Amino acid sequence: MFVIISMLISVSILGFMFYLAKQRESTLQRKYELLVDLRQVLYLCRQHRSATHHVLMFGEHRDVEIEHLAGLLNEKTTHLISIAHFDNKPMYRVLQLKLKALIRDWSERTISRNQMIHGKAIRHCMFLMDEVMLAWLIEVNREDLSDEYHMNWQQVIDAMDALTQFRICIEEMNTPEGQTRLQHCADILARKVNQLTMVSPLSISSPTCTKALVILSDVGKSLDSHISAEAMYQMSEDISLSIAHVYDHMLGELIETLYLPLPKLLTA
Repeated sequence: MFVIISMLISVSILGFMFYLAKQRESTLQRKYELLVDLRQVLYLCRQHRSATHHVLMFGEHRDVEIEHLAGLLNEKTTHLISIAHFDNKPMYRVLQLKLKALIRDWSERTISRNQMIHGKAIRHCMFLMDEVMLAWLIEVNREDLSDEYHMNWQQVIDAMDALTQFRICIEEMNTPEGQTRLQHCADILARKVNQLTMVSPLSISSPTCTKALVILSDVGKSLDSHISAEAMYQMSEDISLSIAHVYDHMLGELIETLYLPLPKLLTA
């Protein structure tokens, strides 16, 4: 009788441990899928910003591309809502509503306003990713990784904020006050981007980013740099891409340490 009771207890303990392991795996899988989808939404937001900017600034015809991006954004955010924990679903519904407004109203905005609204959407995605990532690190008791991640994350956000301010100044660069603000924002942006070398040296030392930083340095040094608004926006787009690469590199390394490598981004 004692042997039977012992066996039942052992089986119960094993069953409970198996249940906990399945629950843990399910939680990790959900967090991983959330980050994968948010990463894709962030990428699509950047693509949508670029496409709509070219329409507003150069009058290009990109209706098919923009409509396709809008469909993908809606599809991805709908999937995010479906896989999120019940308590967190409202956060992803808010993201979807913001993106729907962005998609609907972009053609009525100025160039700088369009840049700013897209920048806010991108940061919204990143803050949601940050929330998932921090919860994951706390759950697995990796305070060492959490401290490093938080420090790198803050540097990326600071660089993105500086880039947004720089882009807002471009539209008013032909006025004396606008030139002064542009010069000031260029100095700040160059400093913030160079600080990202500590996070991902290869991303910042790439030929594209290096060239953009040289132009940015010229803008910061002289009010008469004779660089067109078009060239300014292109340079800012190159810097934006480099910042995105830094964040993606940092995120990829961390998630691979915790779970699995991130998949390649799906191009629109």
